[in-house]
Amino acid sequence: MTALGVLVVLAIPVVALVALLRLTGALERRRAAVVARQIAVTDAIHAELGAVVAPLVRRGRGGRFVVVLAVPPAPPHLARMVQIAQATLGPATDIVLTAEPQNRLRTAATMSAWPGIVARSSASL
Repeated sequence: MTALGVLVVLAIPVVALVALLRLTGALERRRAAVVARQIAVTDAIHAELGAVVAPLVRRGRGGRFVVVLAVPPAPPHLARMVQIAQATLGPATDIVLTAEPQNRLRTAATMSAWPGIVARSSASL
């Protein structure tokens, strides 16, 4: 009976470690699937329309993929972007359109708080 108790006490950490490693592996595979889908959607849109948008893919409820497209105010190829994303990921995909932020890129005029950085970066070009 004592040997069985020792065996159980020694096996519990090993079983817990194996379970945690399997959980970590499953989470990494799930994340890799999302990254692969994001690359596929980005490549498909860029191949047909050029670098007009950078889609973000994430997993939604029920394991469905959600594609977030941050589009400018009047995108010329919006319908085609949605069709490409839908064709790449399948019909069970949710597409979310969001407005592209107006101040995405910081210009030298808006970076006046760091004039040395702006001067060095423009001098190095």
